[in-house]
Amino acid sequence: MDSLVSIPFLNDENVRSLVSRKVEEFRAMGRSSREVLFKELVFCILAANTSAEMSLRMQESIGDGFLYMSRDDLRRSLKENRYRFYNVRSDFIVRSRSIIDDLPWIVSSSDHAGSRDYLVDNVYGIGYKEASHFMRNVGISDFAILDKHIMRWMSQYYPVKKNTSRKNYLYNEGIFKEISAGFGIEPGVLDLFIWYKETGTIIK
Repeated sequence: MDSLVSIPFLNDENVRSLVSRKVEEFRAMGRSSREVLFKELVFCILAANTSAEMSLRMQESIGDGFLYMSRDDLRRSLKENRYRFYNVRSDFIVRSRSIIDDLPWIVSSSDHAGSRDYLVDNVYGIGYKEASHFMRNVGISDFAILDKHIMRWMSQYYPVKKNTSRKNYLYNEGIFKEISAGFGIEPGVLDLFIWYKETGTIIK
């Protein structure tokens, strides 16, 4: 694929420094306890179809409650904190606690694609975008996090498909990977640069 993309802000030292610090934070996260890893997985579940800002507020407000709250208590807490999908997401989180013991080996496995597939197949509320988000947030940057900001940016340069199926997601991810390879940057890291360009900030 011939690159149609010019990304001048890749050379902005301030942005590069910000991205580098965030990448180091993610790598440190990947060495965390299973409980901390689960709370990061919850962050990615909550961010789907809302925003990283909203998910971060829920994470800061509820904290360890994601590990032990009953479904009803978690539902109530999400609702009180004005989280939109408090019914379904509280159910997803409680039902996904069965994955906690698996998270350390999922994160440490050398089979990154297999780890992502395992998350998609075994965690309620996790699709390819959310699984890729989690993997990046624990220091594995092999994948594209194709949220609305990244898809809008990509669509300026290449024909993309709606992320309505695994096939379409992997098709779009293939395009993004070729773009990132052209710049010599891992997909999950390029995502941070583009997210900064599109939103003016980097959350996680």
